[in-house]
Amino acid sequence: MSAIRIKVKKATGDYDVGASKMLGNPVLPSGMEDELPSTAMFLMQIKLEDIKDLDADNMLPHKGYLYFFLDVEDGIYSMKPIVKFSEEEPVNHITDFNKIVEDFEQYDQDYLIEFEKCDDSETGNKLLGCPGDWQFSEEPDQLLFQLDPMDSEEMGLFPTFDGMMYFFFGKDKNNFDDVRLVEDFS
Repeated sequence: MSAIRIKVKKATGDYDVGASKMLGNPVLPSGMEDELPSTAMFLMQIKLEDIKDLDADNMLPHKGYLYFFLDVEDGIYSMKPIVKFSEEEPVNHITDFNKIVEDFEQYDQDYLIEFEKCDDSETGNKLLGCPGDWQFSEEPDQLLFQLDPMDSEEMGLFPTFDGMMYFFFGKDKNNFDDVRLVEDFS
């Protein structure tokens, strides 16, 4: 399984708001914002064309966008994943998305993503591969996204969360409504 490292850098100056990025302000296709609860925090958008050459196993579509949100209604230790895929070109730049989510207003800065191939079991932020620090006895499901809040300390993402967040594909890897989140505390 080919894993793809996610490296982030703070967005400055002029940049494409539709680029792959973490936090900040998403650019959504028409109508998607209405499908999300008011307690959804924007985590990441991936322009899938950016990873097509790195996804050798064709685990993800190579056109369109993949969006990651966290429903934070019950706080940082009980979040629910919301993953959306759209082939539609995004048109709505929501400039205050995280600013209106209580206790998560500080995540309004865009961090642009660079992707590169990495070891399947690497720790840190990545797509695909195997969980990098899996501490459970049962075999994990197929990994979609691994989030290590400490991997990019510049972002200040969940500073009190000590551990990893694993987003696993559901039974049908083409149905992103089925994604499951496992929070692994150190």
